[in-house]
Amino acid sequence: MTPRRIVLVAAVTVLVFVLDRITKIAVDSSLAVGASVDVVGQWVRIRHVTNNGAAFGLLPERTTLLSILSVLAVVAIVFYYRRLAAQSRLIAATLGMQLGGAFGNLVDRVGQGYVVDFIDVGIPDGPRFWSFNVADSSIVVGIIAVTVLLWWQERQQPRDLRHA
Repeated sequence: MTPRRIVLVAAVTVLVFVLDRITKIAVDSSLAVGASVDVVGQWVRIRHVTNNGAAFGLLPERTTLLSILSVLAVVAIVFYYRRLAAQSRLIAATLGMQLGGAFGNLVDRVGQGYVVDFIDVGIPDGPRFWSFNVADSSIVVGIIAVTVLLWWQERQQPRDLRHA
């Protein structure tokens, strides 16, 4: 990877990490656990939740395991994407999104034993999606974006190179 790509990955990683920390600190300091504030009616709310499991509350109270898995995920992301990120600024940015999100949630897990989630989306007086945070959003958007970008790059290659 070129120095410019490394700077891009680092900048996006730091930006996501800082946004994640700021939002979690703001929620932690202004809302009691379980309290919520409507943002867009009952469709979108800020709701202070502590999640001691993985995404969507899976594997509750497995902080050590999830911390180890987070570190392994960061290593895998860096190892796998380093060549891909060298080819595209957008792919480099998605790498930064995933790394920033992984670090943000890892800091929570190691420091507190749980992750602070606060974005609550759902149907008024109906089902709600699982609560999430900036780190979770960044990881998911980064994965979706890199998948689309890789698909798009493959589609742009001449047909005979795709089947080689």
